[in-house]
Amino acid sequence: MLKGVLAQIVPDRAAIVERDKGIAFLSATRSIYQLDELFYFCANIPRHSSRAFVHCAFSSDFAAQAITSHPISAEQLASLKITKLSKRWKGCDSGDASESAIELTTRGRELAILGFSSSPTPATDADAEGPPSSAELKTLGDYFHSHMLRRNGIDSSDALVISARELDCLRWVAAGKSAWEASVILGISERTVRFHLNSAREKLNCTTTTQAVAKVVAQQLIAI
Repeated sequence: MLKGVLAQIVPDRAAIVERDKGIAFLSATRSIYQLDELFYFCANIPRHSSRAFVHCAFSSDFAAQAITSHPISAEQLASLKITKLSKRWKGCDSGDASESAIELTTRGRELAILGFSSSPTPATDADAEGPPSSAELKTLGDYFHSHMLRRNGIDSSDALVISARELDCLRWVAAGKSAWEASVILGISERTVRFHLNSAREKLNCTTTTQAVAKVVAQQLIAI
């Protein structure tokens, strides 16, 4: 599913590096669950050492990576087959899903997805592990994504703490909006906005909202 996916979103084909060798973690997991394919896709991981973004398409059989100076737009990512597949996720606990994907926990700006394809398990094969449950797939994917964050110089212990709503509130405060104005824009109460801002300050170990905004801007979680 992922071969050629980076070519759909990265304008400069020369920026894409491919190899016909898979990722050991994905290969081992595919073998354990007897899957036809196991794949990981991520986009817009900010590199800690530079103002660049990393995009990856990995499977048990191949690997492709690209680095761009600008993030891939949300519209481009939404058009991809794997993104649409993850949006239709309903879990695979019944074991009858032949192709499934799930969005992973991210640090705010990047997109990360883990998915698999599998053939129906014969009823007579009692020893077959079967496809992973939704909880297993999410755990495996979050673990691997944390590894990818660390590889790019991001402290994954802090990478998953800020929620999307907290980032929304910080983004509007960074744009000069008051808590009340942000509440109107987001369609929530001013009290809820203040709750999210306070939560973000605590998670980021900041005493003021200004410090929290500066920290998420420095980490490229929001742009101003």
